[in-house]
Amino acid sequence: MQKPGLGEVALTRRGVLGHAGAATLAGAAVLAGARPAAADGPSYTFDLVFNVPHTDNMQGLAYARGRFYVGFDVGGGNGVIREYDRDGTTLKESAPLAVGHAAEISVRDRDGRLYVATGGGTNPTKVNVVDWRGEPEIVRTIDFGSLGNSGLVAVDNRRDGLLVHAGPGDLGPFVFAFTDLKGNVRSTFDLGYQGVPQGLEMAGDKVLYYTNNTITVLDRAGTILDAITIPLTGESEGLAVAPAGRGTRVFFGYNKPNRVYAMKPVFR
Repeated sequence: MQKPGLGEVALTRRGVLGHAGAATLAGAAVLAGARPAAADGPSYTFDLVFNVPHTDNMQGLAYARGRFYVGFDVGGGNGVIREYDRDGTTLKESAPLAVGHAAEISVRDRDGRLYVATGGGTNPTKVNVVDWRGEPEIVRTIDFGSLGNSGLVAVDNRRDGLLVHAGPGDLGPFVFAFTDLKGNVRSTFDLGYQGVPQGLEMAGDKVLYYTNNTITVLDRAGTILDAITIPLTGESEGLAVAPAGRGTRVFFGYNKPNRVYAMKPVFR
């Protein structure tokens, strides 16, 4: 939804890195292939969805069933999560919860619970499970400190598990660990520094990794399929994907000021 006074930004995709063949990002409106951008290839528009009506330190972002969940670091190891509709109207707000920076949020489709990563380059990685029904509360904490700091999380809804990002600090190198919901590691891949880690999501079997003004698309083995540069200003914060078939499917946040955008492909 375009807001008055803020223009739509279009961008032709950046060249694909390390991928020999076309790949479609299932569940998200992103295409990747080995060919250079052609006249009929996709570009992207980045449309403002809403300005976040709170000025706290915005961090993680999630989306489910027409609702946005935004995490805010309020200090002292606590975060606040707020639920908004597409107009930016506040629908619900948690009390301060011990979720650290609330660096990233993801929703488990089967029960609607929020999985919230602590984040921070010096903080051991933990994922807190928040029950959003009734008064929001942490019902379980999964300790991933053995993987490192700088934690991000995405629910792998296709396999009913998690994808956890961690490393020795915000400069990496990073490990991406696929786990079950108890935290048992199923598989991993490593990735070097792509920018300050700010968001993570799964779209089908594709990994979306949000760093400074860039969304990097990878497969489950860690092969980079695409890297999409976002021509906006501010600090990148939080990434979300809506299920396929429900309109715009990729959302991302910025702070300074706090706001949420949607990415859409444009075919020429």
